[in-house]
Amino acid sequence: MNTQQAEKTVYRIQPEIVILDSDELIILLAQTQAYPTKQGDTSEVISWLEAGNGAIPFVMFIDLEKIQIFKWDNPNRSEPVCILNTSEVLCPYGLTLPDQWMTGRLLGTLAKSWLSDLGYHWKLEKPPAVEQIISIGLLPLLKDGTTQPEVEIRIDSILRYIVLRYYHPCLETF
Repeated sequence: MNTQQAEKTVYRIQPEIVILDSDELIILLAQTQAYPTKQGDTSEVISWLEAGNGAIPFVMFIDLEKIQIFKWDNPNRSEPVCILNTSEVLCPYGLTLPDQWMTGRLLGTLAKSWLSDLGYHWKLEKPPAVEQIISIGLLPLLKDGTTQPEVEIRIDSILRYIVLRYYHPCLETF
């Protein structure tokens, strides 16, 4: 395969949320969408899961109505393994609806707070939806997870490699 063909197979993504384990392997990628005209379009996050070819175990799509979690080893990857009510999950972390000033970035910040609380219990002893997160196998992965802001991920599904490009040199611990 020549360089030009190899370049065409590379898939670049920049998710809102990237959670890595202690070996800097991807645990979860998430995309948020606060705009009503685009709510519910999960095709992008599902394509991340497919492009990762097993290297991305979980992807999440968060809009103002629901949080959908997709899993690589689910027989039907286009179907979420878990659907949660966004306001029920994120209200303890500051979500107020309706909020005319809600942005995808703010929604992502609230979701990071919740995911951090699941892993480290910094706010609540029993964070919202903990049972559902346990049942899909995500909770143990979050225990030592860190979030990395502003990451570009390059995936080559044919050659089976993933490159993380960090825009900030240090990891944020949940």
